[in-house]
Amino acid sequence: MSPESTNYFDMADAHLKVAEDAFAAGLYQITAREAYLVALRVARGIIFEKTGTTPKTYSGARNQLSKLVHEGLPIDAAFLQFMAAGFEVKSDLDYGPVSPVQRSVAEQAIITARAFLAAAKKVCE
Repeated sequence: MSPESTNYFDMADAHLKVAEDAFAAGLYQITAREAYLVALRVARGIIFEKTGTTPKTYSGARNQLSKLVHEGLPIDAAFLQFMAAGFEVKSDLDYGPVSPVQRSVAEQAIITARAFLAAAKKVCE
């Protein structure tokens, strides 16, 4: 795996740790936001590993990952949906009006972010 992709995955691991700590503290909005950032870092890591470049924007990363999935990258397309939902949560939290994030939503976000990271590491080995 390239050093750049490794860096993206290391950053995803760091965001996942923050999400887990926030969840343990009952900070579900932060949990959901950090879980989205895990997904974004993971997507950029995959894209860099497969193409040698990475988009700078969320939409560029999601579009490029979607293209790779449609070309046969063995990543569950549900992770693309997770990215889209996570972006909406992040945008809501960054720009308002802020909606509460339920515990169950935050917990599922961590589970999905963790699974996405694990799947990405496997396809980039």
